[in-house]
Amino acid sequence: MTTDNQFEDDISSTEEFEVALGRVLCDALKNGVDPRGTWEYRTEGTGSDMEVLVVELAD
Repeated sequence: MTTDNQFEDDISSTEEFEVALGRVLCDALKNGVDPRGTWEYRTEGTGSDMEVLVVELAD
């Protein structure tokens, strides 16, 4: 696992954010990582800390 958290694409719209989030979720599932649950993101003082909740939707 790498610790390089560089993101090569600029996200400047809601649509681009949704595409990037979709990539992260699909890559996690493809690699056996369950993305469901609550995730904390700490910016270490460079911005707002966030909490993200991922819930699987019913078909």
